[in-house]
Amino acid sequence: MKVITLQQFGEQRFLDELKIFEQENHTGDVRNRDWFSRIPEIYKTHFIEWFFLVDIEEYIPLTNMHSTIKTDILIAFATIQEFYPGCFRLLTRTYYNPRYRRSHLYYDKDAKTPAMHLVKAQEKYLSNYKTVFISMQDLKRRPALDRVRRKLGGNWKMNPNMIQTCNENSSNCWQSAIYLGEPIELPSISISDWDLMSKK
Repeated sequence: MKVITLQQFGEQRFLDELKIFEQENHTGDVRNRDWFSRIPEIYKTHFIEWFFLVDIEEYIPLTNMHSTIKTDILIAFATIQEFYPGCFRLLTRTYYNPRYRRSHLYYDKDAKTPAMHLVKAQEKYLSNYKTVFISMQDLKRRPALDRVRRKLGGNWKMNPNMIQTCNENSSNCWQSAIYLGEPIELPSISISDWDLMSKK
């Protein structure tokens, strides 16, 4: 498997893949179904760069049994979003192709998930930053985020509070986050305050 950028993957192919995912209407896409119509409107203007994890497959065409054709299959994609100068969220809009998606969120401790391939490429792409972070909606996913932190190793830290990642009046905008570099300078609330807000 390898990670490539939007230019290498192709803009039209990206838009075509989004249409396919929207039409297939997978049950696991409930949380992000609106992405498929929204991303084509903003993918060039709201994000730094898109990354695609692809796997190379070989097949023998029926027309020529003595040759093989290589094609790259989309496994997952994600982008980088800048929140303020020098502060970037990695794995923004992460999406796993349902054909290669695990049926549950938990991965073996030593397994290298598609997200791990993507985040390493994104961190390398951002050679100059003050802060990079990864965030997840919902307090229930905080343990999963901590597993990501441990897999990444190094100096990644869990932010003690929930940070505000969008301006909508929704508890989903307040997310758990892990970060590398300087502390995240975004509005934050305690976990107990978020818990109260989410129940309203």
